[in-house]
Amino acid sequence: MTQSIQLWKEYISSDPTYQYLCGLKKKGWLNPDGDKFFEDRKRNATNPDPEVKESLYNMTLDIGNALASTTGVFKLESSYPRILDLCMAPGGFSATAKRELPESIIDAITLPPQTGGYEVMADNICRHITYADITMYSKEMISDGHIPADRPDSERFETSSPYVENQYDIVICGGAVAKAHLMERHRSECERSLLTVSQLVFAMNRLKPGGSIVLLLHHVESWDTVCILHAFNQFSHIQLFKHPKCHAIKSSFYLVAKNIDLHHENAIISLS
Repeated sequence: MTQSIQLWKEYISSDPTYQYLCGLKKKGWLNPDGDKFFEDRKRNATNPDPEVKESLYNMTLDIGNALASTTGVFKLESSYPRILDLCMAPGGFSATAKRELPESIIDAITLPPQTGGYEVMADNICRHITYADITMYSKEMISDGHIPADRPDSERFETSSPYVENQYDIVICGGAVAKAHLMERHRSECERSLLTVSQLVFAMNRLKPGGSIVLLLHHVESWDTVCILHAFNQFSHIQLFKHPKCHAIKSSFYLVAKNIDLHHENAIISLS
């Protein structure tokens, strides 16, 4: 794996466009005004007032609407499509889904506000919302759900499997690590990867054959992200979407994977 990462870095570093963009990024990071901007944004995200909460909801709504019109992911023939929104709060994507598919049935999981999650601003459109940490469902990752007693956070794991009896046309995996999320030190460095993998496993186990996944990713040039894109390209039709305004100075973008073949060999290997 280390050799593969090194080869990828050498390959992409030789690209003139990548070199130019890296130069712009370095210039931005050296600007002291940038430090203040991101500190202010982090502070607002950690302790949002009503105005910030409304602004965040409207931003996710703008992103959802733009993604819908650009990718057509919500254009379905089903009369009563089922949608699962993971890490749903504040709810902009669910609101977009309901607007595009008025007869849709929407379920959701989102981090409780008391442990650092955002407030749900669109809860009236969901059939059911489960408040939980998506990374703590032990049976999703381990068949028997057994967690060693000496694990630092063993008592926090969930043994239930919500919504496992359903099959969804679309699963939205829009979770980002919340600035105020309380977590153990041993998780802090890998929380973003853990969140991405947890959402994907949860989604694939509840997706209807031929369904779609919308997944928030970061750093399209990173090896981990490239591996995810390559894997999905083997068993689905993929599109990438980056909001030109909301994500202009962020590494964030969305993978939209349609017509996922759950029985494809590479899909089975990826899930295992």
